[in-house]
Amino acid sequence: MTTEFAERPRFFEGQYLGAEDLQALLRYFSTLLARHHLGSHSWGIASGIELVYQDSPQGTVEAYLTPGLATDGYGRAIVVAEPFPLDAGLFAGQPAGLVNVWIRYDEAAGQGVRPGFEVCGATDAYARVVESFLVEVGERKTIETRQSGVALGDDSYGDAREAPGALLPLQPIAPDGSVPAQRFPGADDPSLWLIPVGRVLWQGGALQQPTPASATQSRLFRRHAGWIGEALHGTGGLLRLRGRWIPRAGGTPVEQLCEADQPTAADLVFCASDPDTPHFREPVWLDADTRARGHLRYYGTRAEWVDAGGTDYLAQGTVTALQRAAPSAVDGVDLRVLLGQPQGSAGPTRLTLGAATPTGTDPCAVGFSYTAGVAIQHDGRVGIGSTDKALALPLTVRAIAANGGLVGLEGTGGALAWQVNLGPAKNGLNVTQDDPTLSNLFIEAASGNVGIGTLAPGARLDIQGVPSPQGNAVGNGKWLQMGNSGAPDAGQAWFQYGPQLAPLLVLSDLDDPPRVQFQQVGNGNEAAAQFSSWVGQARSNSPDLALFGGSVGIGTLTPSRTLHVLGNEIHSGGGGAGLSFENRETGAFIANPGNGERWVWYASGGNARLWSNGDKLTVTPAGRMGLGTAAPASTLEVRGAIRLGDNGDYFAVGGVAEMRIVAGQASAGGGSAGTGWSATRTSTGHYTVSFSPAFTATPVIVASLVDSANDDQAGTVRNVGPGGFTLVARDVTPPSEGSFVDNAFHFIAYGPRN
Repeated sequence: MTTEFAERPRFFEGQYLGAEDLQALLRYFSTLLARHHLGSHSWGIASGIELVYQDSPQGTVEAYLTPGLATDGYGRAIVVAEPFPLDAGLFAGQPAGLVNVWIRYDEAAGQGVRPGFEVCGATDAYARVVESFLVEVGERKTIETRQSGVALGDDSYGDAREAPGALLPLQPIAPDGSVPAQRFPGADDPSLWLIPVGRVLWQGGALQQPTPASATQSRLFRRHAGWIGEALHGTGGLLRLRGRWIPRAGGTPVEQLCEADQPTAADLVFCASDPDTPHFREPVWLDADTRARGHLRYYGTRAEWVDAGGTDYLAQGTVTALQRAAPSAVDGVDLRVLLGQPQGSAGPTRLTLGAATPTGTDPCAVGFSYTAGVAIQHDGRVGIGSTDKALALPLTVRAIAANGGLVGLEGTGGALAWQVNLGPAKNGLNVTQDDPTLSNLFIEAASGNVGIGTLAPGARLDIQGVPSPQGNAVGNGKWLQMGNSGAPDAGQAWFQYGPQLAPLLVLSDLDDPPRVQFQQVGNGNEAAAQFSSWVGQARSNSPDLALFGGSVGIGTLTPSRTLHVLGNEIHSGGGGAGLSFENRETGAFIANPGNGERWVWYASGGNARLWSNGDKLTVTPAGRMGLGTAAPASTLEVRGAIRLGDNGDYFAVGGVAEMRIVAGQASAGGGSAGTGWSATRTSTGHYTVSFSPAFTATPVIVASLVDSANDDQAGTVRNVGPGGFTLVARDVTPPSEGSFVDNAFHFIAYGPRN
């Protein structure tokens, strides 16, 4: 095993040089050049060497090879320096049809030695080697008929495509077949290497103009050189992949065509990271259609669709792009379709999906006739079928013209279960099953009427096609039923609302006894106590509202009067609120009664009033009652006399002022008290009486001592005020007259009340 790969000639002064020394120098450079050709490029046609045709004056078709350059699998350059005609004789003997055309390297001895310098016995005495090419035709089915193989070290490979990967795991194949490290063949070694040029159409012993089919096969057969490497750097900041040719455009000068194909100032920008250097907006240009047989991945970037002339988002233009975003707003991953706000136009930016039909006949310029079916606007509004106008609602669905269909809903097995359409007459909104001409639920557009089982509702709610009786003869033609068919409440209509799950109305004729129930509170259990209001009898005879032969019981199942209320008070409200009852002897309702024919309890202005052809009694919110007056100023105000006693024998005493009386008897030892007063002995014969509450002004005091018949004592009232007074008792008989003595006493205080 050696590390040597080349032997480079070296020269020094006084050296004797022979032909082999110079040949070694040529071999070194030719080998180096061949390795370079095959190391970064694959063998094949690098440029030109095209098959072209023209009609001859004799009416035949002539074929030529255009000038060009190719490299074979041994790194040898093949140059076609001028148009090369293909002699029709090359194809003699070939079967009619497509004939393969090949080109290969050839060389021959050139210029001999000058006269007088010949060498005796030398067979290779020539001074030049003429490099040329040969054109071969024919099928060449096997690899051995097309190339002589390559040698790597001590190993030889008949098929060069196997050599590069021979020592790699799994021994992969290299389709390019370029082997720059090979041991190149010597002058006497086989060195055949055919390069496919194309195919010509040979028929009737003559060449023919190519047809589209033959031109296709010729291009597929042709072998072009390729590039081998890992990184391709655009030294000017631009890497451009494109076809070589620019089509001519009428009389447009070549210079103008080429200038139009070059980048312009609009393709360059100044980035914030390098504001002094112009950079191409897109460093890589793909100027033609592109095929990707592998996956196409974007790493943290986006795919953008811009105008034909480019879009400068900062100056003008609308974003249309696709981008992956992670994390998303919901901590996941978004694939975003970026639809920018339109600039310079009134219409929205949209993503549309629809049907496309190819148009035109040029396979290199295929167009499409497109009809949009779904549109998603930049503001998130979606249109299905409605794609010819800007959308105003979050979701707009246009009906199918044939049957007015809008939405179809399938079951888990894929069969159509429900559909929504405009109805057979396209005059409303229809919900039906598999037959679009029938209806389960229909809303008529013109009237707003709702039909169940009908496409022509005649009322706000029109229910038709009612079911047959279900064990209840009265139920024939039943319009509305709720509840499980096997439950005791089948046939009920429950109208339920509110957070307490409390039905508002229950209509039932299957219950025992039947009822019309108005429930106000509860938890959904009709046996619970919260089921508190109904008309008729409720389950288990719970007494809320009962009707019995003209008697109404509220809170009782056994009303003893026409209206029997058991429990809370009776309430009446509204503009005419009140409780009206007539005189028993009147015998009929009198709308405008005289005194006593009908009475009304009512409230007005915050006052409760009893009325019969005028207010007779008034009670104010302050607790004042007025008889004969609608504005009592005191707790009880009577306009007229007041009789008292069991038989009304006594008249109540009246006064012009609002007065109060406090009376009591105090003991001689003090410490006495009564309602509104208390007495304290402060010293012998001295007593203090206090009022609670005090009078609003100084009252009148009348006091008298309580003595035995033999005592002579006198009492004096002092210090009279709103809060009380002082009483002093003295002895008035000798020999102890004037001395203070203790004595019981009575008193009466009369003065203004609070």
